[in-house]
Amino acid sequence: MSPATPAEKPPAQGGPRHTLMAGVALLFTAQLSVLLPHGDSGEALREGLLANAWFTRAMLALWGVIGLEAVLGLFSAPDAWSARIKRLLIVCAAPPLRMTLATSTPPGWLWVPRFGWQPAGPGTTLKLERRLAIPMIVLTLLVVPVLVAELGFGETLDNHPRLAEAVHYLTSLIWLGFAAEFIWMVSATPEKAAYCLRHWVNLLIILLPLVAFLRFLRLFRFARMFKAGKLLRAYRLRGLWMRVWRTALLFNLIERLQERNPEKYRAVLEKKIRELEAEVDRLKEKLALLKGRE
Repeated sequence: MSPATPAEKPPAQGGPRHTLMAGVALLFTAQLSVLLPHGDSGEALREGLLANAWFTRAMLALWGVIGLEAVLGLFSAPDAWSARIKRLLIVCAAPPLRMTLATSTPPGWLWVPRFGWQPAGPGTTLKLERRLAIPMIVLTLLVVPVLVAELGFGETLDNHPRLAEAVHYLTSLIWLGFAAEFIWMVSATPEKAAYCLRHWVNLLIILLPLVAFLRFLRLFRFARMFKAGKLLRAYRLRGLWMRVWRTALLFNLIERLQERNPEKYRAVLEKKIRELEAEVDRLKEKLALLKGRE
């Protein structure tokens, strides 16, 4: 993915609207996070929310506000119509992305509350990393009480509905934080594909519940059409996804704590540099052999 070429100057206005719409998109994402399966807890809560007309209407209303604002933004964007329509389709298909992406946003610029318009690049990425570092570590640490509750109560968690709901809301908050951080960080870097590859653990944490949610919707809608064996395999697969998700969370926590320790993080970076240099040397040797055969 090639980086977007930034416009010469940021927009003169529009900041308050972007702050408001970022809040709307965050609220939509928060509702989505509660619907996602985050383990064995909260299944009854999620089924109730899906069947609740007010909850679904609220989500549709937020989605409608995001879509309407995206359509109106088409007429104030400075770039080509093809780029505006592309952003419109992306925002309407994935409303959480409206936290940073707008049809009226000039290419290469990002509205950051308290910082104003910022160019996408290393400077903005560093600002966001420093601002989000401590909150994300605290948020990731919340996985510890979740694991304690699930390991301590296990299969009997469903017999404690209040605790099950608390665990589900806590896990939903963790997912929401990771999703919001990833959206902001990937929007701040021009090399979006490279960022996703470097932070594949974060991406895994976000995508696993979404994939499980698609299966949950299928089960919720067509459960009577499934045989018991298929249902059992589906739930076992969901359990496997959730174990991978928790492992990724713990791995991410260790990595973030390392980054907060300059000495350990420096050692990790030096090790990565040595590994990359060794890989470059191997590639040079292969290239030299190929040239020698010509």
